[in-house]
Amino acid sequence: MTAVRTFGILTILAFASACERGATATAQGTQPTTTTATTADHSAHATAATGAADLQLTVDGTGYHPSSISVPSGKPVRLTVTRTSDEGCGQQIVFPSLNIRRDLPLNQAVTVEFTMPASRNVAFTCGMDMLRGSIVAQ
Repeated sequence: MTAVRTFGILTILAFASACERGATATAQGTQPTTTTATTADHSAHATAATGAADLQLTVDGTGYHPSSISVPSGKPVRLTVTRTSDEGCGQQIVFPSLNIRRDLPLNQAVTVEFTMPASRNVAFTCGMDMLRGSIVAQ
């Protein structure tokens, strides 16, 4: 009986010591030994794991190049848009059906990410609705 009681007391003391070490580490601002991915890390891995379509698009005074792009439906899309000319009205890109609007600074890549709808194409336009293009679901 004494051995069981001694073992029980030692177990409680070991548990209390472990709890005390955890509390001390937290109070000192150190992180616990368990690691978790940050939201940004998780998103990057999830996009890579699902095979996001990485698309490049340029816009100049005459329109979008290419003006039509095909991608698999239901998949993530990462569209990088670069405005290469100060002529025309390509200072913005708008995806009306997705409620997305991005400014396009001259010669700077701007990335737009979304999931391609399963049953429809996604149209995009300039801010004045004069230049047009589409992403076509396959």
